[in-house]
Amino acid sequence: AVVSTQSTGIVLRRDLTTIYFYVGMFINEIVNQILKRLIAEPRPPRTADNVLWTKYGMPSAHSQFAGYFSMFIILLFYVRISVVTFIIPLAKIWKHVLAASTVLISLTVCYSRYYLRYHTQSQICVGLLVGLLIGGLWFIILEKFVGPYFPIIASMPICEMLLIKDYSLIPNALWCEYHCIKTEMRSRAKKYIRPE
Repeated sequence: AVVSTQSTGIVLRRDLTTIYFYVGMFINEIVNQILKRLIAEPRPPRTADNVLWTKYGMPSAHSQFAGYFSMFIILLFYVRISVVTFIIPLAKIWKHVLAASTVLISLTVCYSRYYLRYHTQSQICVGLLVGLLIGGLWFIILEKFVGPYFPIIASMPICEMLLIKDYSLIPNALWCEYHCIKTEMRSRAKKYIRPE
């Protein structure tokens, strides 16, 4: 399910930052599997014998993903996306609402792992911290080392052929995308809608 979601996100967005985010998710999962084998701490005992899971539980993969996701997305909100305040009057609030929502969802995922007794509290906390660390480091690598080359990468013939784009130089890609599509729709409407 995760691979199909990632593939769909990449194909629909065709954006280098989105692709970079998903590569980070993959690296986060590899780190989780390595840590589980190195630490080799078993999951908590359960009464149900029909539950299928991996042998080791330290760190929690779901909590680690939640940490990675929330850290990367929140940094993306606050560092990369600037808001056009004259267009959206409450624009300064939306970043905080999205950040709080992201944290709430991540904490809900973490709590669910404890509530369902899939992991101990320490497995959840370590997973969350490892995910936060990887998400923060991956974003720093994006901003300092990889992201500056996105315009060059996006202009390569293979990227142009695959329609892979770079939004990093656009302060608010969502608004820009909306505005461009709206302008194109108006232009096409004038061509195809004839007055009666």
